[in-house]
Amino acid sequence: MARIVKFCKLLVPPKLHVTRLRCSSSLHKETLFFDSEVQNLLSRLSGLNYEKVFQLRKLGKDPERPIYQFMTEEELEESMAEINQKAMKKLAMPPVMEERPTATRVLEKDELLAGFDTSKYVFTDISFGISDRSRIIVVRETDGTLRTSNWDEQDRLNQTYFPRDGRRHYVPAMFETDQLKTILEPSKYEYVLDRNCLQFEPDHPIYIRTCNTVYDHINEHRNFDSLHSTRHYGPMVFNFCCNKQLDELLAHLIWNDRLEEATDSIKLYLRIHQDCKMNTTDLSSCSKEELVRTFAKYESLKAGKVHMALEKLLESKQTTETILSGHGAK
Repeated sequence: MARIVKFCKLLVPPKLHVTRLRCSSSLHKETLFFDSEVQNLLSRLSGLNYEKVFQLRKLGKDPERPIYQFMTEEELEESMAEINQKAMKKLAMPPVMEERPTATRVLEKDELLAGFDTSKYVFTDISFGISDRSRIIVVRETDGTLRTSNWDEQDRLNQTYFPRDGRRHYVPAMFETDQLKTILEPSKYEYVLDRNCLQFEPDHPIYIRTCNTVYDHINEHRNFDSLHSTRHYGPMVFNFCCNKQLDELLAHLIWNDRLEEATDSIKLYLRIHQDCKMNTTDLSSCSKEELVRTFAKYESLKAGKVHMALEKLLESKQTTETILSGHGAK
């Protein structure tokens, strides 16, 4: 036993404090996403359709039998508050992050250990109560170099000692780009994104690539409402705003008379791109229609489509008001 302890001390110097390197640029997108105003806008945009939030899903489990009971008005309000709290928990958005860095940090080089063995030695802190991302894992290379683990090693060791239900130790075939494109359709978007969250960390390159593939497919086929009232709708809108691809969603919202959501999307865009031309506009003095027109003028890549959607909406409203007034309706 004494020899093992002495050997471990040789491979890993005592009083070693390992801190994972972080790329300074990765903080920017995370900071924006968790900004209180951005979170508020994304929460409003996500919607709250109880039927969709609590719809039956195929989880391989027997559903609970429904329970019917009479309630007083006070009990009903308490139950609705509890349901609302559960719904908000289900709508908690997965974080949006930059792709993780691949670099590791060399902690020590000991030439005396060069050629000691033909295999690397990995040392993992398996203490409970430590998050997977901050867990200390170091690797002693065969040439005597001691370094911090890379992210692939970090994920693999965490899955070995603290496995997560449903997470595979390999990359499932469905996340290969060619395979993914063959299964994408409105009924599969949420399933793919849920599996993506389960299998990978939010800064994993495959996680980011999968999200972008799904969002691009949604944007191309204009199936935005397939993710509405799900936890993935907010990150999708955030992605469109970051990449300046908001036009199709904006036209969709305006065409469906959801002008409030359209203006919230524009406000989110302005919060993310604080150096754009439109930020000189006084938003408090602009009507919803003026805000959309200003966005189409300065920021839109498909200004004609956004303008047309707004004019069609206003024309439709005007026609409806004319018909109602002709019948004596107010």
